Amino acid sequence: MHTSLDDLSLILSEIALFRALPEHVISDIARSAEVVSLAKGKAIYAAGDRPRALYHVMSGHLKVSVSSQDGGEKVIEILSPRQLFGVAELFGDAPCVSSVETVTPVVMLSVGRDSVLRAIEQEPGLSRRMLSAMAQRQSSIERDIAADCFQSGTAKVVDYLLRLAGPGIEKGRVVELELEIPKHVLAARMGFTPETLSRIFRELSDAGMIHVHGKHVTLMEAFVRTHAARPSLRREGPVGISRVPASSQGSAWFSRQGVGQAAAFGARGA
Repeated sequence: MHTSLDDLSLILSEIALFRALPEHVISDIARSAEVVSLAKGKAIYAAGDRPRALYHVMSGHLKVSVSSQDGGEKVIEILSPRQLFGVAELFGDAPCVSSVETVTPVVMLSVGRDSVLRAIEQEPGLSRRMLSAMAQRQSSIERDIAADCFQSGTAKVVDYLLRLAGPGIEKGRVVELELEIPKHVLAARMGFTPETLSRIFRELSDAGMIHVHGKHVTLMEAFVRTHAARPSLRREGPVGISRVPASSQGSAWFSRQGVGQAAAFGARGA
């Protein structure tokens, strides 16, 4: 996808990592940047590849996974719009441990490794921002490991829905969510089979806690009353679900998959 240098500079200046950098530094980074549009199922890099770039998701979703020698796969992260990835990999020559692949159509910004390293040399504040981004990711991974070790399947799903709903759920209102990633990818992210994930949602639905219609998930008042006051919930941004206005409701679970919307400047199935 062809994007002018001016537009690339504008996109970069709106990304928190690069915000407020001097114009000449932004311009240098922009010369190595590219807006890329990809269909679902496209690999960004694979385990064993050498790091080449830093990436910013403009629209769509990707999965970060590791694989065993016998072909088993563990999804360790779902990347959503406004997230960066490939940050830690820039600082060493070691091959990548994980693989990244699109799970919906994706538009992303790719920034060349060398230009980012040059910018760090010129602007020490940029290195502090990158360290902060890596620290946040490390904390997120540690929380996920703890959840995998100590939470039941239903508790994982409940906490997932709560953090996706955000602070508004504390006001006691019905909350509408929209799934944007395929069912099997979400299940893999939680360490479930798709059948287990469907069973948990069906049990929550039968209990009057949620209502599901295709990719739309409604958190009912009973869910909010029961779970909204739970402590230690992660309330960071959405991972595969976005807030939507109230809409019609039904009974099918994940009957169709969502896809990301195109973002400004050009911003596997269930």
